Amino acid sequence: GPVRAWTVSLSGGPPSRPVTFPVGAYLPAVRGTDAGLLLQVPQGLALWNPGSVPRILPSSPEFADGFDATSRLVAYGTGCTSQTTAPDAPQDPDAGYDTCRALQVLDVVTGKLLSFPAPPGTAGWVPSGFDLVSTISHDGQRMAAYAAIRPQGAGQVRLYVLRITGPSRRAIPVPSSAAYLFARTAWSADGTWLLYQGPGRHLWAYQVTSGQTRASSTPCCQYTVMAAAPSPS
Repeated sequence: GPVRAWTVSLSGGPPSRPVTFPVGAYLPAVRGTDAGLLLQVPQGLALWNPGSVPRILPSSPEFADGFDATSRLVAYGTGCTSQTTAPDAPQDPDAGYDTCRALQVLDVVTGKLLSFPAPPGTAGWVPSGFDLVSTISHDGQRMAAYAAIRPQGAGQVRLYVLRITGPSRRAIPVPSSAAYLFARTAWSADGTWLLYQGPGRHLWAYQVTSGQTRASSTPCCQYTVMAAAPSPS
């Protein structure tokens, strides 16, 4: 909940002095970034350093409309509205979720802001939330995000890949990626493959450089959290 002060260690040692957070800030912080702590304050998401005034992110996004955050990039939705699946939806009936008209990616160091409109024919981007899915690839060049498929009451989404670096703002659809709400994704450790829920609710992989897909028999991906790790071999 909202707090006024918290005792923390800023040097890695034991707590040494109280640090007063902005009034109304919610803890824990979303994460640390190269431009300060990413916090939720009454005015929206903000970057904050002790002793300074919080810097509200462009468009004053809400925590619930976050997609992912790294030490340098923060991805969040704007123009978001609340939706609910139908009472007779085949999965997650009467479930609430948001759809967003645009997906923003902010470089907290340079201040550069990229905007990706929702793909044509979809009902908007569906936020995955912070700290649940690593939608931004490890090299910071791409990210993956789901967009809602109409009709919205069915609670179905389709996966897209966005290029963060480079001039293109086109969302590339991932083959055979239709799924129900709350499906998770993960990037391979080297950032070349995107793991996601494919047909039959099995784990599939999409190679972003070639467009190649691979299917597996592993059940997937209605998880709370999903992450990939390098193989010991």
